This record gives sequence, C-alpha cells and structure tokens, in this order.
Amino acid sequence: MSEGVKTEVLTLGEIVLKLEMPKQFVDDINNIFDEKEQTTVDWSSQLAGKIKKEKLVNHLLSDQMKSTFQMCFQEYMNRSGSVLVKTHQLSLDNAWINDMYATEYNPAHFHASKNSLVGLSSVLFLKTPDSYGEEITNHHEPANGHLEFIGGAQHSLSMSQIRLSPKVGDFFIFPYTLVHGVYPFYGTDQVRRTLSYNCDILPKVMVKEAK
Repeated sequence: MSEGVKTEVLTLGEIVLKLEMPKQFVDDINNIFDEKEQTTVDWSSQLAGKIKKEKLVNHLLSDQMKSTFQMCFQEYMNRSGSVLVKTHQLSLDNAWINDMYATEYNPAHFHASKNSLVGLSSVLFLKTPDSYGEEITNHHEPANGHLEFIGGAQHSLSMSQIRLSPKVGDFFIFPYTLVHGVYPFYGTDQVRRTLSYNCDILPKVMVKEAK
C-alpha cells in the first residue's frame, strides 16, 4: 500500500471464538469422566456422529465448571456485536463427551436444542492422538482427524471453509447454525476426546418464566 494509506477489514457473518482453557480445567473433566463414565447415558441416538462412545455428561460437571462454560459463552456474545446481547439471555443445555477412535467420524451437521433454534455450539479438546495417521494423498493439505467449519458464503472472494487440527485445551464456540464436521483418522489406538456443550440464547422473559 502507498505510504499514508490506512486499511481496515470489515467482516460480515458469524464468528468462531477460540479460547485456550487451563490444563487443570481439562484434567479435571478428563478425570471425572474416566472415573464415572459408567454413570453416563449413551447419547449417540441424539447426535450426528458415527462414533460409538458419545456420552451425556451434564451431571458430571460441577457448578464451577458450568459457571466457567457460561462465562465463555458470554464472552462470545460480548464479542459478537449481536443485538441479542441486550434482549436475550444464555441458558446452558446439554453437554456430552465424544471418544472418537480410528475410522470414526462426525459428518457435516449443525446443532439445535429442544428449547431453541438459536444458540451457541462448542467443542473443547480433551485428548488427541500423537498422530492422525498417514494422509492417503496430498500430504501438504492434511485432513485426517481435522475439525472443519463450513460457512454459508460460497462466492469466490469469501472464505467458506476453515480446517483445523486443534491441540488439547483449545475451545471453540460458534452459532448453532454453523455447519461443522470431523474427518476420520487412521493408524492409532489412541482416542480423540472432545466435550461439546450447547447453550441456548433465549429471550430474557422466557428465562424468567422458567425459573
């Protein structure tokens, strides 16, 4: 650019917020799930994933853990610029853990809850394999085990897909309506463990009536 010219990019559409959660927070969730997995409910019939072990874990999360998640969702709202910040309120819905092994995958899908079509989805990475296995082709563009977000804008000057290989502790928050999926991986017996949490965005009057 020429000297003296100032630039600014204005971005339209939804945002994905990435946070890095403390190791102790991740360890606490892993430990309580490993200790009390037998008390959880199979949640696979409610989900899109082609994954054998998908467990509802609402009851395993302490009030402090839930409060932390709530604060993270509120941070998304504060950064979103949405007009709903003033008129709506967050309400935690269901949380579940996916233990994903080699050849399993999560097809492209979006979220909703029984109470609202408007809300925030999320995924927290709790464990990842040392390797996702050798790529079949195009090794310079890896996909094995990757998380992918697929936006609605498909024109030639937009970014319609983002493919990520997150590390343990990475926490992503995004709208229910944002399509996303996970590719399968190979060549390992190690688990790729994630926790997903849904959070409804409800009119404040509805939240008050429910109490």
